[in-house]
Amino acid sequence: MPPSFSGKTTLVSGNVTIAGHRTSLRLEPEMWAALRGICARERLSIHVVCTMVDQRRNGASLTSAVRTFMVNYYEKAATEDGHERAGHGNGDPFGWGPILGGPSSGGPGLGQEQPADEELEEEPELETEEV
Repeated sequence: MPPSFSGKTTLVSGNVTIAGHRTSLRLEPEMWAALRGICARERLSIHVVCTMVDQRRNGASLTSAVRTFMVNYYEKAATEDGHERAGHGNGDPFGWGPILGGPSSGGPGLGQEQPADEELEEEPELETEEV
């Protein structure tokens, strides 16, 4: 079932021990599952991985640093072959099937075909918020 984009929080609190001190993280269930997957693959406990992230977070919140670590971890593992096996690149990045106005519905809309790479607009400028 696809996640809801209603804006309602689905964060789940969990306790981790960082360098001997107990603290909590609030992550989405999917993020907890991703973190558990990384820990299993690396044969490390969540506590050890979070301690390693904590040691390298450079002032960011622990939760933010854990999320960033997970994105970087999975991004490094992503390959063209892996994307192909996962069925990516067909205009359905969520894997939810055809959407109204999508490429398989024949109408314009969210899924309309994008121009070739050389025709894409420049990347948007991102602003960071000082906390």
